[in-house]
Amino acid sequence: MRDLHDLAHRYVDMWNESDPEVRRMTIAELFAPDVAHYTPMQEVHGQAEMEARVAGSYEKWVRPGTHVFRAVRNATGHHNAVRFNWEMVDIASGKVRNVGFDFVLLDQEGLIKSDHQFVDR
Repeated sequence: MRDLHDLAHRYVDMWNESDPEVRRMTIAELFAPDVAHYTPMQEVHGQAEMEARVAGSYEKWVRPGTHVFRAVRNATGHHNAVRFNWEMVDIASGKVRNVGFDFVLLDQEGLIKSDHQFVDR
């Protein structure tokens, strides 16, 4: 299994990435072609839909310059399953606005095959 903290940081950094081409490359490096990503409100399948999901989040939260996502250094995993926390931080105040975690399953190549995202607040 790959370095879990590196995986979590690359995953979270992807949501902050301003360059669409870099985001696309990161998605190809992190996710299986048939990835399934689930949140309480939506479900996306495949790298193209994942790219649209990340771009939409970037446009809403990061691009306006009000928020940034950061990984919490607590990634843990076993048997191709990984969980890690992340935070959405208000740039002006430094306050954490949202806290969540992702539970991902990796395929045999170490790519994310399924991703269940939970937002705690």
